[in-house]
Amino acid sequence: MRIGNDIAPHEVLELQELLTFKNVCATKSAAMASLVKDEELKDLLEEDLNKGKEHIKELNDLMTGASTAFKPASKATVGLRQ
Repeated sequence: MRIGNDIAPHEVLELQELLTFKNVCATKSAAMASLVKDEELKDLLEEDLNKGKEHIKELNDLMTGASTAFKPASKATVGLRQ
């Protein structure tokens, strides 16, 4: 996904909010996947975790490549097993 290099400050804030939400979801999916016994549910949680990691990478890439008046302090990462 590519958008223009210029994004407004309010868009950076929206990206940061979305990134925070995706990180929380990925963390919860990882935690729950290690606790559930049902294999189908475990597969769904692991699939959700993998998609979440992809989305987090894409959002980080968007924020890294964007030029704006203020930059995010740092790239967010998922503190989960690889």
